[in-house]
Parts: sequence; C-alpha cells; structure tokens
Amino acid sequence: MEKNLRRRIQKIKGGSYIITLPPEWVRRNNLDAKSEVFVIEKNGELLIKPIRDYITRKIIDLDLIDLETTKYLITVYYMQGISEIEIKSKSVISAPIKDELKNLQLYLPGLTIESESFNYITFKVQDDVNTNVVERMKTFSSKLLVLLKDLEKIIENPSKEMAIDLKNRAEELNKLYNSVIREIALVSQKEEEFVVKGLPTRDLILYAIAMRDMGRMLSHIKTASLAITECGNTSNDKELNSIIKIIVNMFEKSREVFFDENIDHVRSIRESMKEINKIVYGSKIECRELARELARIASYCVALMDDGVHKSVKI
Repeated sequence: MEKNLRRRIQKIKGGSYIITLPPEWVRRNNLDAKSEVFVIEKNGELLIKPIRDYITRKIIDLDLIDLETTKYLITVYYMQGISEIEIKSKSVISAPIKDELKNLQLYLPGLTIESESFNYITFKVQDDVNTNVVERMKTFSSKLLVLLKDLEKIIENPSKEMAIDLKNRAEELNKLYNSVIREIALVSQKEEEFVVKGLPTRDLILYAIAMRDMGRMLSHIKTASLAITECGNTSNDKELNSIIKIIVNMFEKSREVFFDENIDHVRSIRESMKEINKIVYGSKIECRELARELARIASYCVALMDDGVHKSVKI
C-alpha cells in the first residue's frame, strides 16, 4: 500500500476524531479549506465525496436522430438515471411521432410529460429514493418464476390464448425491470441520496449483472411463448415437458444461490444445464425453435447462479 493512502486518526477537543485529506485530491476536485463534502457511512466504511452537480438533463434533436434511435436513447437515459429528457425539432413534430414518444410512459415507470409544444416535448422522471433495491429484485425474480411455471403449464396444455396472455405479462414485467435498473444506476452514483444498508458497492455491480441476466431470461420467455403458438401440440412432447420442468427447478435453485448465497445447488444447476443441452442438441425435437429458446432460458439460470457464487466470495 502506498504511504500517502494511509492516514492516522487524531483526536481533537470535544471527543471528535479527524483525519487529513490528500492535497492532490483536494486540488483535483477544486476544493479548499472552506469546501463541504459528503461523508457517507456504508457497511462500516466511510465514503468522502465532493458536493457537485450531476448531469440530469439530456436533449435529443429529432432533426439529427431518427425516431427509433430517439426511443432507444430515451430508454437508455431513463435507466441510467437522467431525470429530464427534452426531444426537440426545428419543425412541427407530427402527432404519430409524439404518440410513439408518449407511449414510452407505459414502459418506463415515473416518466411523465413536463411540458410540450409544437416542436418539442419534455419528459421528467419522479424517483422514490426510499425504495429497497434488493427487495424489488426479489419481487422481480418471484414474478419471473411465476411466468416460468405458467410457461410449463402452456407446454403441457397448449393454448394460444394462454400463450398470448403470457407474452403480455412478460412485457408488463419489463416495466419493473427498467425501473430496477434505473434505481441501481442512481444508487451507484448518488450514495448521498439513497440509503442502501448491507449492500457494498461491489455487490451493487453484481446485482446489476444479475438483473441483466434475469432481463434476458424474460425476453426469451416472451419469445418462447410465441414459439408455442407456431408449434402446434406440445403436450405429448416428452422432451419439451422434461426441459421446462428442469428449468423451473434450476431457476428456483439459482435464486437461492444468488439471494441466500447457498452454493450447495451449484453442481445440480450445472448438471441440469448439461442435461438440457444433451436433449436439445442431441435429439430430434419437432419444435426445434422452442427447444432452443428453453435452452437459452436455462443458460441464464446458470448465469444467475454464477452471479451468486461470485457475490458469495469475499476477501
């Protein structure tokens, strides 16, 4: 450890304790003897942050960027914590384009219209800084498990109506996914506003990765529900019924590995993945595309398990 990283605690009159700050850090952050800083206690450690203004506003010029890219950027800005997004143009923004932009409010919780005119529309995002990231992730994973179990029911008893319902609920759950990703981004950057007890920054990174893996699983559940409608009768397909049962079991165990750090399930999950690959790529399954989608869902169960194993290792 470099010598200038170490500081000796000193006791001053009145019972308080102080340490000196590295002069290079003070100069680099344009601070002086009268500047104020945030001192944040986090899991037995102290984080010292300069008080600064965050970049909270983004502008998108429709004259330079197409509509699909604009919608993509709004979603990205939302998930990364931007609180105000303005879309502008030199000319009048047509009603169909405005409608598509406004429809994003259905998928991005807290996104509301702040102001609007002929050639611009401004969105703002309201955040609840008192929410619990981990509990919301557990809620997301519980809802994901329900979708998997319903996917199992549809494979056992194919129904186009049930498949469409499952797809719609998967799209609805994507709203919670977007919201949790945004919250993780905010917590990681604005510790002074969010109280995150028992969640070290290192674990926060792994939670973000785990949400990404579960989000991809959600996408494949939606695709699998559509594939069922094109397969015909899957009730008599023993391989498909076997695969989905294994996946439900894998996900339940993967959740325990991640949230409870129970690594006893690691071998079982890995062996289950091998079994699924053997069935999907070593057998003549009539609904090949559905089988591959199920294999992809299983692979993200393994990914969630990996995230949990990494989280369980501390130095």
